[in-house]
Amino acid sequence: MTRNTHHLIDAYWRLRNNTENVVLATIIETFGSTYQKAGARMLIAGNGESSGLLGGGCFERDLIEQAHTVFETENPKTLFYDMRSPDDAVWGLGLGCNGAVRVLLQLLKANSDFHPLNRIVDASESHTAGILATIYESDHPDYSIGDSYFLTESELDGLSQQGNTPESVVEWAKQTWMQHKACLKTCEIDRHTVKLFFDLIRPPAQLLVLGAGVDTLPVVQFAKALGWRVTIVDHRPGYVKPERFPAVDALLHLMPEDLQERLSLDRFDALVLMTHSIEYDERYLRVIASSRIPFIGLLGPVHRRDRLLDSLGADAPKIAAKVFGPVGLDIGAETPEEIALSIMAGIHAAMKGRTGGQLGI
Repeated sequence: MTRNTHHLIDAYWRLRNNTENVVLATIIETFGSTYQKAGARMLIAGNGESSGLLGGGCFERDLIEQAHTVFETENPKTLFYDMRSPDDAVWGLGLGCNGAVRVLLQLLKANSDFHPLNRIVDASESHTAGILATIYESDHPDYSIGDSYFLTESELDGLSQQGNTPESVVEWAKQTWMQHKACLKTCEIDRHTVKLFFDLIRPPAQLLVLGAGVDTLPVVQFAKALGWRVTIVDHRPGYVKPERFPAVDALLHLMPEDLQERLSLDRFDALVLMTHSIEYDERYLRVIASSRIPFIGLLGPVHRRDRLLDSLGADAPKIAAKVFGPVGLDIGAETPEEIALSIMAGIHAAMKGRTGGQLGI
């Protein structure tokens, strides 16, 4: 399973001018019901401050204490938290976690640009996915616990060099890439046993919002809270003012016909049309129809959606299956903030292949 990496990426940019090391905590294996699954990560600073959450409060305090040893010795360590006892007395703190996790702690050094975090950030900046392989057990003198290898999508496809990564690690990384699931694997290198955790790393999801009205702001706020990278486009120059959207990643004044020339549309995971103008929605939609954006959200009632699709003529069937209108989950939304919550919940559910119903009744 791919994990959200936005908090790691944001932390990296804060760390760049820092000369102090940090500890990376990674869940590499889980059993039963757990707050997070394999691939979840947390950064721990020397003063105990952290970014990310692994156990929902079940074992973070002990994890931070254990990280002090890693800072002192510079040696990685593996921890096992078992919260499956009936009384949940040891690590669960009475929270009923009812699961177990194996966590790897490894030191990321400032003088090595916090490798492998720097590779994850580089891939994110170039909108590239990849596989991160990390050794958690080894009897090989040249391959140590905590050593990490990051293979980009192009490296896995054989389109670029793979550096000094062992061939067996590359092969398992390719399998992980095809299966889209984190896993533990054992590799034989020079007659030595090396065990690695393989995880699929994807860059933050990308949202394109067409329209910079007042109701766009809460959509941006919810999207950013989820770690999305957000681009806003509007055809009205008076709406495209940075002070209106301080958190947005890109704010552009573009006419619909210039959209495809100025933006690589296929990199976006979702799009929401919010111009509140049927004319401009039609013009933007005409350009979008040839893109591979998998989710296109439209505001307004069903008959408005049908009119917009009809305006595309022969191009309508190309995108009809990925057009969601009215966009969002049915949560009784009325205010701009509630509508924004509905929109982002609907996008998230669609990306995860879920319907968005209640978890428990």
